[in-house]
Amino acid sequence: MRKPKPEANTFLTHLGEKGLADERYEVKRYRSDARGGIRPVAAGEPGKRRRKRVTVSRRTVREMRPARDELIICTGLRIPGSGLQLWGEHLVWGKMLIRG
Repeated sequence: MRKPKPEANTFLTHLGEKGLADERYEVKRYRSDARGGIRPVAAGEPGKRRRKRVTVSRRTVREMRPARDELIICTGLRIPGSGLQLWGEHLVWGKMLIRG
């Protein structure tokens, strides 16, 4: 089996059942830690108790690229089942393929 190069910038895209059918999407970001867990990344200004809901357009969702240790989940606001997930390279190789 071929091993990926350390400088490779690959990621996995998983579309929801309805794809990108909505116009606006809520974005949630997660990062993997040293122990292998996945933790949410706080949105908005640091030091605030509440996290702001981040919404973006369909065009912005299409242009998103995750970091190597990042998971991005975009969920449609008005159409249930629309959206996508973007898995960074380290999450794909470290989490998904080991479990398979």
